[in-house]
Amino acid sequence: MAPLTPAHPVSVRLASAAHAKRRDTQPRPAHRRDPPPFSASGVLFTLLMGVLLATPVGAAAPVVGEVSQLEGEAAQFGADGVAQRLASADPIYLNSRIETRARSVVTIRFKDNTAFSLGPDSAFQIDGFSYRQAEDDNIAMRVLRGAFRFSTGLIAKTRARSMQVHAGAVATIGIRGTTVGGEVVGESATIVLLEPEEPGAAAAIEVSNAYGSVVIDEPGYGTTIPDAHSPPTPPQRMRLRTIDNLLRNIQSIQRLSVPR
Repeated sequence: MAPLTPAHPVSVRLASAAHAKRRDTQPRPAHRRDPPPFSASGVLFTLLMGVLLATPVGAAAPVVGEVSQLEGEAAQFGADGVAQRLASADPIYLNSRIETRARSVVTIRFKDNTAFSLGPDSAFQIDGFSYRQAEDDNIAMRVLRGAFRFSTGLIAKTRARSMQVHAGAVATIGIRGTTVGGEVVGESATIVLLEPEEPGAAAAIEVSNAYGSVVIDEPGYGTTIPDAHSPPTPPQRMRLRTIDNLLRNIQSIQRLSVPR
């Protein structure tokens, strides 16, 4: 991803009347033409252009959350593909894509308190979010690549099937109020159920695609989807080394609790 440079508003500088008068008394070469005077409409146009250039990505889309933690560099891409470098507390918009660079990690906290973290060189897309404390509340995301970790918020805790996370193009993670980690590499994905942040809280996920599904209800267990044409493997205890390899990229943001 190319370096991102945030837009800056255009600066308009007006000369004072006295300075203009002194300038007029100086001899002018015959070939020089006076610049056209500033007009009110011209200044207004320039100022408006500055405002437009400084408008954040996705400003017309609903705000769904904000950057709660950031180390390194991350960017938000609007539906039109325009990029904005992110900083702590920046708003996150619906239908945007979040990407991190090398040696960078970011956590997005949504309005319902769902927390979604990305490791280095990772990306995810926010496909849907509605939180009005109503029956149609929902949250939908796609992990496009890289390591991720999320803990569910009020939407999933109230109506588990109202939250879905797609792991690339190979599987869908159905949530039952829990904490999940994993990694998407090309057309493969590994997904692990982690210890819930709240002791005694329900912890289960259903991982499915067109070829099959598995339910994982014991922390430390996970599944692998080797390609887009294979079902998820039966739940198996993930070796500590496997989990560490998956989550080492985002442990600097928040310590992940994994059974040993």
